[in-house]
Amino acid sequence: MKKMDYVIGGAGATRTFTLVSDRPTKRTPQPVSFDDAVSARKFLKAAQVEGFRFSGAELVDPEQRLVKNGYFVKADSGQLTPAGQDWGPLDTVYEVGDAMLGGPRNGKEAVIEEIIKGDFAKKMGFGIVFLLRERDVSNAN
Repeated sequence: MKKMDYVIGGAGATRTFTLVSDRPTKRTPQPVSFDDAVSARKFLKAAQVEGFRFSGAELVDPEQRLVKNGYFVKADSGQLTPAGQDWGPLDTVYEVGDAMLGGPRNGKEAVIEEIIKGDFAKKMGFGIVFLLRERDVSNAN
């Protein structure tokens, strides 16, 4: 799972970028605040070009709005069974091979097998589709 580097918060026009990982400490050793959207968006986009990740980017840049995520368990036959939905950034923190948060349920763990964006996801009504494979962990020590 990818980690976020900053969390964006604030009230009104003021936005504060708070560090949540060690990666950006050389760029900004302390939280940074902006009183206008233009300056905050400029900082956000420049840092994203450098590879930094943000939670709350949609607060500064409407183009980075949250998208609907769909989760489906993929059977050996290829059949997809809906397993839930939520909202998150298009730049997801999940990666193929990650176990879903929340831990095992009923002795099974859901592992991400594929992350799909684009036309297929849109046809299904989502911004991102996560195909999961369940694995038995009931006997894991």
